[in-house]
Amino acid sequence: MITLIFIRMKELFNFPQKKGKNLICHPKEKIYVELNEIKIINFQELKDNNGYFIECNIPSGNNIDALNIIKDIDNNAKLSLIENYKEWFNNEDDDNNEEIISDIYINSYNDELPMTLILSNKIETDIIINDEEKEQYELINFINNNKKNKNYIINLDIIFLGIYINKSTIINKWAIKYINIEKIKDNLNDWNRYDIENEWKFDLINFEEEVHLKINELNKRLNDVKDLYNEIINEENDKLWEIKIHKLKSIIFKK
Repeated sequence: MITLIFIRMKELFNFPQKKGKNLICHPKEKIYVELNEIKIINFQELKDNNGYFIECNIPSGNNIDALNIIKDIDNNAKLSLIENYKEWFNNEDDDNNEEIISDIYINSYNDELPMTLILSNKIETDIIINDEEKEQYELINFINNNKKNKNYIINLDIIFLGIYINKSTIINKWAIKYINIEKIKDNLNDWNRYDIENEWKFDLINFEEEVHLKINELNKRLNDVKDLYNEIINEENDKLWEIKIHKLKSIIFKK
């Protein structure tokens, strides 16, 4: 079991180091956080093909301490950037450092949104699925084949990577160090009622987003049809009139 490590002080970070297009402020101490009974809702391969972004819903009921640590680190990171701005970025003339940072700073965790974690090829990660050690590609296959993962308990240990800074965004990044996935009994009594309701809350949010997308698509089709119909009734060329009638038909009866 990994122990939670947290230092409550503004001097939490080292001087920024250049890496590619980013400046990275690494923490002075390693910070691990345990997350319990999370739900993986999406994943996407990193641009450098060295791992994946993993989007997770984190139930607050059984992760209160862990989420408080993440929120504290978000706050301390922002405070460190503001207080060390002139020294770290060699900018003695700019007195608007707080406004500059606030405009592009993004918390790594938000109560209303999934949290994005990194599953990296460059970070050694222990992956256990139903008591068996697995490789990263096996985990991705498992996630792909169990997209709702409602019948599994997923626990994580994550490590804080540091503050990643570029011209457009500043964000804290976390990576997965350990993941354990276990199948649960098909019995609602094994679940906490709050967690079940919270899980369905996120499903409802996703469903609502899908409905809005479909409504927007249908509204666009409707507007296109109206515009096309106006063109048809004003079209004097019989050939073009016939082409537009066929186009109108294809839009209206599109499945």
